[in-house]
Amino acid sequence: MNITVLYSLPTRRALATPYKATDEDTEDSALEVKSALKEKGATINLLGIDEDSIDKIRTIHADIIFNLIEWDGLDTPLSLAAFDAIISTSIPFTGGAKEAIVVCNDKAKMKSAFDIAGIATPRWQLFTKGDEGIRSDFTYPVILKLSREHCSVGLTKDAVVMNYLHLPNAILERINIFHQPVYVEEFISGRELQVTLLSTKEGLRVLPPAEIVFKNTGKTEFLTYDSRWNEDHPEYAQSTVAKAKLSPSLMQKLYRVAHKTFTSFNFRDYARLDIRLGGDDIYILEANANPGLGDDDDYGMTVSYKAAGMNFADFCGEIVASCLRRSYSRKK
Repeated sequence: MNITVLYSLPTRRALATPYKATDEDTEDSALEVKSALKEKGATINLLGIDEDSIDKIRTIHADIIFNLIEWDGLDTPLSLAAFDAIISTSIPFTGGAKEAIVVCNDKAKMKSAFDIAGIATPRWQLFTKGDEGIRSDFTYPVILKLSREHCSVGLTKDAVVMNYLHLPNAILERINIFHQPVYVEEFISGRELQVTLLSTKEGLRVLPPAEIVFKNTGKTEFLTYDSRWNEDHPEYAQSTVAKAKLSPSLMQKLYRVAHKTFTSFNFRDYARLDIRLGGDDIYILEANANPGLGDDDDYGMTVSYKAAGMNFADFCGEIVASCLRRSYSRKK
């Protein structure tokens, strides 16, 4: 089988920011996927695309495109152009469809989709100018997030606001710094999970959840940008990732919520959900239609597929198999 592993290179915009690491790791991911699929016996071509070479996608000749395009946030228009090019080839491709990417790359659309589907997510509000009236039913603390970014960009410790009096200035400050809408959501004090879903021949599988374990036990602990990406920052060492220990009843509840989210968002092949537990209440923070891949024990997805008895080659092989099944079903 001939597979083209397609991945995005950092844009000029991304390279000019302090957050370029979030886009530079995609090439590493592509190399790992290439190695994993070769282990499964496939013939692999690697194709990295920058903002000036999207049309190269239209020249691909392969049985499957393994899609690792990760342009999102402010670079979403490039991602959508890449999807149009992929679709024009009529070659089956892995991961989320274009429609799912449109929703998940804009956090306001994603949060609205949760609400429409009746999937519990923290109470939230979008601010585009900063002068909008703040909803009166917020329970504090709240956390400020960028509407069109990923990988915890813009998340610092001062993103948590403890009361209404400090919230208007905090909103304006972030809009002025990042030049994009922000959304405020209630901060859920509790355990944080990363839940990986995988389509298999037997059906949709929820892999054993991974938990972000914080060394500090404060009520406002969360993953900042530095704790995820900056190995030299003190916050980087303040959390670890481990297999979550959940009661059977909570696991069943999580299983139902994860299935509903995957189905409601029309996800395909695999997905990752970022979740907070408020006691036994489950809140979806984010749904990732085409999450990053890699064989890294600091990554929740890796913890999950290993807990399920798979290695990285097995996991990537299941993604390819799911894509083939979808393609076969359409042709019948």
